[in-house]
Amino acid sequence: MADPFVFDRIQIFSIIFSLCILGFIFSLVKHKRVREEYSLLWFAMGLFLLYLSLDRFAIDRLGHLFGIAYPPSVLTLMTTGFTFLLLIHLTVVVTRLSEQNKEMIQELGLGRLEPRARTADLLVIVPAFNEAQAIGQVIEDLRSLDLPLDILVINDGSIDATSALAKATGKALVVDLPKNLGIGGAVQTGFKYAVRNGYQTAVQFDGDGQHVAAELAGLLGKLQGDGISMVIGSRFLTEEPTGYRSTFVRRIGIRLFQAVNSLLIGQRVTDNTSGFRAYDRQAIEFLALHYPLDYPEPEAVILLGRNGFRIAEATTRMRERQTGGSSIAGLSGAYYMVKVLLAILMTALRKPLRVER
Repeated sequence: MADPFVFDRIQIFSIIFSLCILGFIFSLVKHKRVREEYSLLWFAMGLFLLYLSLDRFAIDRLGHLFGIAYPPSVLTLMTTGFTFLLLIHLTVVVTRLSEQNKEMIQELGLGRLEPRARTADLLVIVPAFNEAQAIGQVIEDLRSLDLPLDILVINDGSIDATSALAKATGKALVVDLPKNLGIGGAVQTGFKYAVRNGYQTAVQFDGDGQHVAAELAGLLGKLQGDGISMVIGSRFLTEEPTGYRSTFVRRIGIRLFQAVNSLLIGQRVTDNTSGFRAYDRQAIEFLALHYPLDYPEPEAVILLGRNGFRIAEATTRMRERQTGGSSIAGLSGAYYMVKVLLAILMTALRKPLRVER
């Protein structure tokens, strides 16, 4: 039997290569080009390669340990395992960086605002991405209401004239986010502004012109109910026509979300994807910290329900989309439903966040 401590040429090359890998990783960490926590997997792989280089029978021993008939398969197993661990680690890092990036973009947008005194207790948050054709009319419709309110347009990284046209009305404050965050990040920016400026009530109102401003009073009336923290403007609360007809896939999803809500939070919500919502001060403070980003409307229902907030609905009309198209139409709608169901399931399984009620 060969002496395991007598090295042949390939072993020498392998040892040198392993030591070079370890030295290179060490150098990267030393010069702060790689953080310590991100280097651990690479150090582990380098040490494993060094072990394989030093012990020529290591593969056979590992194969026997794991019950593998063909010992070289150990290398495939170890490489695959390392790759999966590395990908999982990178996914965690990317997720954390995405959250930090979102916070930075929100603060940049809010930091550019010129100080302006609050003129009402109600803030209407209008998220808008490339809504130049509709945003002016949306602001005019809101201003035509006989209600004391402030309007905050969240220009979510638009590349058209959305921001300029909103500012040109002189009737709304505009937050310009330097990069697109999506509906979740944009609306959360509005919640943060509402908290910092003492608003007692906030309304989410889409910037595409589909919502009817005159319906806002109905939501606010329901919000005055005992213990109600969020009111959703529902297109499907009654069988009466509301001026809107959803797609077949969306209707299936809505029915499915109704069943899931009843099961997970014990509250019936007929229109989980509605972007027309009113919130009280406690809900505003909570969502400023914890508002979902990927699928905010249906996730927010579960999140609020799981944390003891009462949810109500008010029947609202809704106009057909005048420009653009839905991002969840057709087959993408089914894919959207699968992703949302996974997201709300994870939200429901997480430990409820502590809320002072």
